[in-house]
Amino acid sequence: MWYWARFVFGVWIELPLYCLQTKRWEWAQRLLAGLGSYVITSVLLAKYVNFTATFYVFNLTYIIAMSALAFGNWSQHIFINPEDSTSNFGLTYNCLDNGANKRTFNDGYHAIHHINARLHWSEIPEYFLNNKDKHLQGGALTFRGLDFFEVGMFTMTKQLRKVAEHYVHLGSEDTAPTVEEVEAKLRKWLAPIHRDPVADKERCSCNSHDCEVSRCQACLLVSSGLASQRLDNCCMCST
Repeated sequence: MWYWARFVFGVWIELPLYCLQTKRWEWAQRLLAGLGSYVITSVLLAKYVNFTATFYVFNLTYIIAMSALAFGNWSQHIFINPEDSTSNFGLTYNCLDNGANKRTFNDGYHAIHHINARLHWSEIPEYFLNNKDKHLQGGALTFRGLDFFEVGMFTMTKQLRKVAEHYVHLGSEDTAPTVEEVEAKLRKWLAPIHRDPVADKERCSCNSHDCEVSRCQACLLVSSGLASQRLDNCCMCST
């Protein structure tokens, strides 16, 4: 419930603050303009046109849409590798061969979305095939025939075995885990993880493949094996 409340309502405060704290002035300007326009439009329509119609058209639809997005986003990041929670391969998973990918521009390849969000959607499947070994080495979870909403619903209703039955092993056949082993792994990856941001920053080493800073894209690229050195615009490490 707290996650839902932050996603639906907290974003009005947290997102503008994030833009201001990170000095993304253009983002902040556009965001505040959009939020302000929404509020002003809703108030004027409710007062001078029709309150009930405004609520159903502007406000209720917002809550429904944001709730769906919150559940989808939560489902995308529901499994976290407790041993490597800052790696792109350990904080989300891939959903292949499902109808949702056709409607969401291959968003099901979500680990790749984290690694390179600017990769064109039509190139993502080939990128996945070319980097299967990195996914395997990074311990990435991959499922076939399920989308994120189905994974989320099965997980919330304690049907992890159904999720495990759709698991795709990217290694050799002789190393493939049993359904029971996959289910146990999923349960382990559902356990809460308590992190210390200060300690994370102190452990950061951009020249190392075990960098543990969770929000530094440069470090994540290095730790995922997709870049050989840190970037100049590293957002958390000293330049």
